[in-house]
Amino acid sequence: MSAQQPPVPQRPQHSLSAEIVRPALPVPSAPAIPLPPRAPSKPAPRHGQDPLVTPLPSAPPVIVPMTSIAVPQELVASPIQPLREKQHDWQGMTQMDIAVALMSNAGPKAHQVWLPPLEAADTLDMLMPDLAVDPLLGLTSRQWRGKGQMVAPIGVMDVPLEQRRDPLSVDLSGSGGNLVVVGGPLTGKSTLLRTLVMSVSLTMTPQEAQIYIADFGGGTFVPFAGAVHVAGVVTRDDPATLGRMIAEVEDIMERREAYFKASGIDSMTAYRLRRARGEADDGHGDVFLVVDGWGTVRSDFELIEARINVIATRGLGFGVHVLVSAARWAELRQSTRDVIGTRLELRLGDPSDSSINRQIAPQVPENHPGRGLEPGGHHMLTALPRIDHQQDAASLGDGVTDALSQIGQAWGGKPGPKLQLLPTRVTLEELRGRAPAGASLILGLEERRLGVFTFDPAQEHHLLAFGDAKSGKTNLIRLLTREIRRVAPPDQAALFVIDTRRTLLGEVPDDYLASYIATRDDALEMIDDLAVYLKTRLPGKDVTTDQLRNHSWWTGPDVWVVVDDYDLVVTQAGNPLQPLQQFLAQAGDVGLHLVIARRSAGAARQAFDPILQMLIELGSTGILLSGSPDEGQILPGVKFRRSQPGRVQVVSREHDPMVGQLALTEPVA
Repeated sequence: MSAQQPPVPQRPQHSLSAEIVRPALPVPSAPAIPLPPRAPSKPAPRHGQDPLVTPLPSAPPVIVPMTSIAVPQELVASPIQPLREKQHDWQGMTQMDIAVALMSNAGPKAHQVWLPPLEAADTLDMLMPDLAVDPLLGLTSRQWRGKGQMVAPIGVMDVPLEQRRDPLSVDLSGSGGNLVVVGGPLTGKSTLLRTLVMSVSLTMTPQEAQIYIADFGGGTFVPFAGAVHVAGVVTRDDPATLGRMIAEVEDIMERREAYFKASGIDSMTAYRLRRARGEADDGHGDVFLVVDGWGTVRSDFELIEARINVIATRGLGFGVHVLVSAARWAELRQSTRDVIGTRLELRLGDPSDSSINRQIAPQVPENHPGRGLEPGGHHMLTALPRIDHQQDAASLGDGVTDALSQIGQAWGGKPGPKLQLLPTRVTLEELRGRAPAGASLILGLEERRLGVFTFDPAQEHHLLAFGDAKSGKTNLIRLLTREIRRVAPPDQAALFVIDTRRTLLGEVPDDYLASYIATRDDALEMIDDLAVYLKTRLPGKDVTTDQLRNHSWWTGPDVWVVVDDYDLVVTQAGNPLQPLQQFLAQAGDVGLHLVIARRSAGAARQAFDPILQMLIELGSTGILLSGSPDEGQILPGVKFRRSQPGRVQVVSREHDPMVGQLALTEPVA
């Protein structure tokens, strides 16, 4: 009997945790999350099938209970809890999918590389968070004033490579003092200019900035007319006021140039510093000329365009800035574009015409007013010209009015200088009281300095006047004859009056009146006799040099030939004044002065009349009253335009074309 073999102890099956002893960790109780069952392992190959493969004993799956692993507290109540409750949704998911599901929303969010698109425009109070009322400066932003007196925020600029957005501002103190914004229709050009004007009003006082606005964009600047910073607003239907505005800006430049020279001021920067210290003041600060709609200026106001170009070229040295908007870059002449240092571009009708970046310009979205490119090529979104924190463009008009009202109420000083307009009525007696002593023949007020303009017969011998009916031609003749009687006694002036409509009856006293002609036939005889008399005044061989220098070889009064309604005197039958043509060039030697007034209708055809043509060639003073522009150019450089009675354009050798208002004279009772 064989000895009984002791039983072989069976190796107990145990989990991994039974062999690896870990210290107990204080963890909160949490339900175990069973992992999905492991896929069955491939069976070991049979012995002999693959001699290089040694069969390994199979081992039971390793299950690690969750209670033996420390779970951080923040994961217990993490957003993955809903996933634990939806274990049945894991069916058919791989382990990678499950791991991703467990990790989602379980930590800090990743850094957002791209910022959201530029959609809602900021308001100016968002760009100026410290906007407040200052006792001396009014409603202003101290933060932006600290960046420079001429730095003004106008919107937001997107800098994608640096993953940030910066406030977009313009610095108008240096070479970038002139600005242009170009964009297609309804892209926000007028809004951008209004934002800039409002921003300047919030960073500068009415004594530091005066703004002149020419609004050709549809009347969006009309609410600015009464603003404390705005000197004046003119629209397209008031060309006379537009000319007066440009003339005042030109006058500011001329007076400032003389003031700088007399005060030893070498730059506008020095003037700003001295003015801030109270050491210098010519009555104006920085002057801004805003032109909304440059295409209108170029098509309808050619002379005004040339004058604005001169202002843009010379103005920055005297603190005069030009801010314009245009629909296309082609509207601006190259000479104008060269002097504009700050350029902003909205969505163009043809992005390939971009002057900033032709590759980026097509990316500016359409139908999104305010979106565009700043000078560096970054996308921008202009701010709204309001300070009520309302980003609604539909109520922008109310926001602009409210902002201007707050700025005006916060300003405790006197408003800036306002645009002075030519009066529609001024009497001769008023002008005689304002004219300097020894003035020549007073005609009216000129628009540049609102001073008296005159006619000097010693330098300008002849006078031409053209105008419609009731535009002031006869008033000009009455005015001139009364001024002749004021400056010359009867023995020094003899008047020959041709008045076919008899509107000057009784106007010239007998002691001055040499002849009064009311019919064309009588004019023929009178002019023939006058021509014979004037021949006796021509210098002969016996005239000495001193006599020629002093005009003393003849004695007698100066001869004034005054013709009203010249178009009724000159007919197809001939020109009664033809005998005087030979004396026109020698008028100073023979003492002849020819004054002609005619209707504007048909003036272009009659300009080939020998008398009129010679007067124009001699550079005689010409006056255009109200008339139709369709008549074309009658006098060099000017055309007719519709205006009120007495409003004139004056052309002479002594000065550039100017606009004035004739003095009013009442007919003799």
